[in-house]
Amino acid sequence: MKTALFTSNLTGEYLLDALDALGVYPQVYTYPAGFQKTALSRDFTKYRGLFPITFISSNKYGEAAEAVLDTETIAVCVDWTKDFFMETDAKAVFAHPSLLPLYRGYSAVTEQFLRGVAVSGASFYTASDRVDGGDVLFSEEIKIGFTEYPEDFLKKYSAVCARFIKEFMEKGLAGFKAAPQDEREAFYLPRKRKREGVIDFNRDAYNIYNHIRGFSRPYFGAYFMKDGRQITVWRASAEKWQGEYGRPGELVELTPYGAEIACGSGTIIIEEAECGGRLFRRGEVHELYYAVD
Repeated sequence: MKTALFTSNLTGEYLLDALDALGVYPQVYTYPAGFQKTALSRDFTKYRGLFPITFISSNKYGEAAEAVLDTETIAVCVDWTKDFFMETDAKAVFAHPSLLPLYRGYSAVTEQFLRGVAVSGASFYTASDRVDGGDVLFSEEIKIGFTEYPEDFLKKYSAVCARFIKEFMEKGLAGFKAAPQDEREAFYLPRKRKREGVIDFNRDAYNIYNHIRGFSRPYFGAYFMKDGRQITVWRASAEKWQGEYGRPGELVELTPYGAEIACGSGTIIIEEAECGGRLFRRGEVHELYYAVD
């Protein structure tokens, strides 16, 4: 059997870098630059010298004549539209950034960071009539360090996916034993909306820190409003775990590492934030507060 890789976005970029490091070059199908109206999209033309790449201008297999696969080819999909192969006879295997059946659906990476998950994973499964519910061919644990962010996880995830693809190209579908998922453990996630990124400083420092991590790059960012201006926080650290240090959201101290902010319990340090199109890092964060105040 032949393998065709369908991938997109930042994860796809990390994935092609990981495949290149392994010396593995499958046929790649992706979207042209600008096709997806999302901050996660990437321009894959820079990989043309390494991979055979076909660009698709449709979200449906039946409308993408350039992506029609022969019966000897299996599609492996990493960060690809889940319903692309619906109502077709094409064979497809999908990747998901969790240890299935946990965290099915959308925004699995963000949700795991919000919950402070320490052990996540990568799963590959066959298509079924349930979203992310097919038989699992392969899964591998991925640890999430307390100081790591989604970009760090996606690099690890892409490396695992690259190793699976290498093995899949060598063994084919028959080289993996499919195992059904336990539906008793399954739960589904809705798509995250920007309004969910609002930081509630009444919560404790640990939860606020995880909230900031979960929505950080490559996602839209956690944020709060001050004097009519939106401040998006990209990086932070938990400074004091508990205790009362001021009114929630109040500036406690400006440090060389950033701005220390009171939470419902404990404090966090905002290390990197954006306001009005300008990025403020560590020692610059005080300028943001002076400008806003």
